[in-house]
Amino acid sequence: MTHISDRLLYVLFGLAALIALPDILALFELFYHPHPYTEVEEIPVFYGLYSMTVFFLLIAVAKGVQTFLARKEDYYD
Repeated sequence: MTHISDRLLYVLFGLAALIALPDILALFELFYHPHPYTEVEEIPVFYGLYSMTVFFLLIAVAKGVQTFLARKEDYYD
């Protein structure tokens, strides 16, 4: 007998797989042919690399700004 939490975990995994399915199919270009505007967009994983680069850049900027915006631990005491 499985627990309710195990069933919930299986349901969440199934939903995650269904949500990810269009992205997985887009990797193989099964249902559409991309029409890039620039030569850079012709790189097969351009959008993934671009989003990952911007994500890490955003984290680096946030860490830098944190020194200016952070308060001491006992600020509200």
